[in-house]
Amino acid sequence: METVLIVEDDVDWDVNIKTQMQLISDNLRKLTDINNTDKSPYGQAWDVLWIGHCGEHTSVDTPRIEFSDATVPPRNTYTGWANKYMYNIDAGKRAIQIGVNPVCSFGYALTLKGAEKVLDWAGKGGNEAFDIRMLQGCQTKDLKCLVVNPEVMHHYQPPKELGYTSLVAESDGKGVAADEDKFEHVMETIGSSRPDLEAVQMERVYSVEI
Repeated sequence: METVLIVEDDVDWDVNIKTQMQLISDNLRKLTDINNTDKSPYGQAWDVLWIGHCGEHTSVDTPRIEFSDATVPPRNTYTGWANKYMYNIDAGKRAIQIGVNPVCSFGYALTLKGAEKVLDWAGKGGNEAFDIRMLQGCQTKDLKCLVVNPEVMHHYQPPKELGYTSLVAESDGKGVAADEDKFEHVMETIGSSRPDLEAVQMERVYSVEI
């Protein structure tokens, strides 16, 4: 096995994920200048490919390729600490870029050599959370990181209007977190009873709580 995709168990994505990943594949190959003789969808010229995260820096100087993607929502609907960076990407476009400051490990792919590097690098700990340790590896160039921005996978949390309170919000004194049974019920209700599932999926992906 030359590559692997790792996702957290509470991650959600758009129903158009296959189309999104095709666009990512095409443009990743351009960014890394993969030879046409290499028939692998994403090539091997990277260690970590972040497709799910909770924010990433980007600017006009960030090495990247922007590409049109009809599933990218309006920039003002992207909430959280990285919202301001979305305005450095043209409206209606997504980017595949060199990793600068990717936070959270909602969904990421590893090449075989990348997995070996991550085990060595993150295994050293450094008293940091796993995603922060990988972020540091991107910044020091010990890991060759590519990031999809904005992301196509994100942590799922039910809309607040359904009475959901996260553990993060509870720790900030903003209510009491729902127990797991209630959380599962809310997920099922949203996923099975709403006819506009595609719109709901997009709302989930772009609902960020910091």
